[in-house]
Amino acid sequence: MPTAPNRVLVIDDEAKFCQIVSSFLQARGYEVASAMNSGEALVQLEQFRPDVVLMDVVMPGLSGLELLKLVRERPFPPRVIMVTATDEEQVAQQAMQDGAEAFMVKPVNFDALAQVISRIYRSPAA
Repeated sequence: MPTAPNRVLVIDDEAKFCQIVSSFLQARGYEVASAMNSGEALVQLEQFRPDVVLMDVVMPGLSGLELLKLVRERPFPPRVIMVTATDEEQVAQQAMQDGAEAFMVKPVNFDALAQVISRIYRSPAA
């Protein structure tokens, strides 16, 4: 369980997914915000200043891969975990090449998600 108010931003156009993941992470002591599109995400990145972003690949507006590039260009960028409903190896490779820490397929295994986030908080940023 985190000792500091570690912040996670969940970006997904499915409200139910945002709600479930947010509840799961809040129960583990994380401070969580969510956004349902790239516009909301850009606002939350400025206002909420997350340490970790959990982001869907397919969204209206900017795709998750396009948004990932913008996130990684920020000074002191948050660490990013990409999620998608389709297991496309090419998309996963592109996300990792563009700076994602991890790539997960929906339905997300919550134990695995907790392990990935814990690992991110324990390891220094690249």
